[in-house]
Amino acid sequence: MIKKASVLLIAVSILCMAPMQINAQETEQKINSAIGPMWVSITDFQNTFDISASGAALVNLRLNARSDINKVVINASIQQYVNGRWTTIKSWTSTSYNNSGYLDQTWYVTSGYYYRMVSTGAVYQNDKLVEQTSYTSPSYWY
Repeated sequence: MIKKASVLLIAVSILCMAPMQINAQETEQKINSAIGPMWVSITDFQNTFDISASGAALVNLRLNARSDINKVVINASIQQYVNGRWTTIKSWTSTSYNNSGYLDQTWYVTSGYYYRMVSTGAVYQNDKLVEQTSYTSPSYWY
C-alpha cells in the first residue's frame, strides 16, 4: 500500500512539474528574443576581436543585409585604456556596394594596457541611410 502511494505521489509530481518546465523554456525564449537586436534591414552583424600572445590584435567583422540594400559601410576601431579613458589608436573603414560587407585587419599593440574594439555597421539604399548598428567588445589585457 505504501509503495503504491509513493509511486502515485511521484507520478503526480512529475505531471505537475512538466508544464512548469515547458513554461520556463517558453519564457526564456521570449526573453532571449526580446533582448536581441531588433534590426529591420540588417540580417547579421558578426564581430570578432582577439589579441594573440605576440600582441597581434585581430579584427574581423561581417555584416549582411536584405537584398534591397546596395551599400554597406563598416567601421572598426581599436581602443586603448590610458589614464582612466579609452583612446582610439587605430581605425579602419570598409565600403561595399552590395548587401554584404567585411573587414579583416591586424594591428600590433604594446603590452601593459587594456584594449577593446568598437565597431559600427550602416546600410544604405540608393545612398540613403536605412539602418545603423554598433558593437563594443569586451576588453582584453595585453
